[in-house]
Amino acid sequence: MTAPPFVSIVMPSYMQARFIGRSIDNVLGQSHANLELIVQDGGSDDGTIEILREKASRDPRLKWESAPDEGPADAINKALVRSRGTIIGWLNSDDLYTPGAVSRAVDALDDPLLLMVYGHGEHVDEEDEKLSAYPTRRPDAGIDAFHTGCFICQPTAFFKRTMYSLLGPLEQSLKTSFDFEYWLRAFSNFPDRIGFVDKVQARSRLHDACITRNERGTVAAEGVELTDRYLGDAKMHWVSTHLEEIVTMHQQDNSMDDVFSMIDRFLSKVSHAYDARVIEEMRSQARLMLDAGTDTGRKGA
Repeated sequence: MTAPPFVSIVMPSYMQARFIGRSIDNVLGQSHANLELIVQDGGSDDGTIEILREKASRDPRLKWESAPDEGPADAINKALVRSRGTIIGWLNSDDLYTPGAVSRAVDALDDPLLLMVYGHGEHVDEEDEKLSAYPTRRPDAGIDAFHTGCFICQPTAFFKRTMYSLLGPLEQSLKTSFDFEYWLRAFSNFPDRIGFVDKVQARSRLHDACITRNERGTVAAEGVELTDRYLGDAKMHWVSTHLEEIVTMHQQDNSMDDVFSMIDRFLSKVSHAYDARVIEEMRSQARLMLDAGTDTGRKGA
């Protein structure tokens, strides 16, 4: 009998002792047992190392390394270099696969025409309770559908080593959207070789430590950069959505005295993709929203 495909799951980690044990057990407990889990830790000192050491002593499929890195994309690239599988997945150290997810991906990738598959995803909270469905779209939506945002829930994606060999490593200059860039790269090069698993494949965790104000702005700025690069233009929703987030944060936290400079810094990051007149219009709209919020607060008082 032919041995089932060997799968490599790469897992970047930094200061995730609270969740990483669950994520490791989740991978090693998958029904597809012919796999390795490669954890690339960025030098955590929160108890992560002790968890890794203990779990690796009980299951040799877990390989790990801890050393300073340049961020998650660098960690993933280092883990990819060490990986040996013919099929690759990547799971963040606070995320989870659903039962049977790896087996379903392996079965789908048995199609010789496919290089990558992904499926449905869910957002969960700190206690693994479902918050919402990820806004997934099928591959036939095409690359232009990325104009409105990334429709692939990252941990649901699996790809053949062939694709990794052809596309190369993740783009380490990106701080938050390196997965989005990789999917855009894949759709640009192999639009007809991406398949879909019509099941919930992974649960992506949302918690206070994973989304900060700075990251939200970086996500939006990198979204503008990438859609402009790959799709030829960037839709204004990337800008308007984040400006609304800034205004909302200011209304909830009146101590944000630097709100105007925050708006200006963000707009300067995305100005390369838009006409100067459009940028000024967005700046004016943001200030009008701020003024309206301030007036409402005064009347309420």
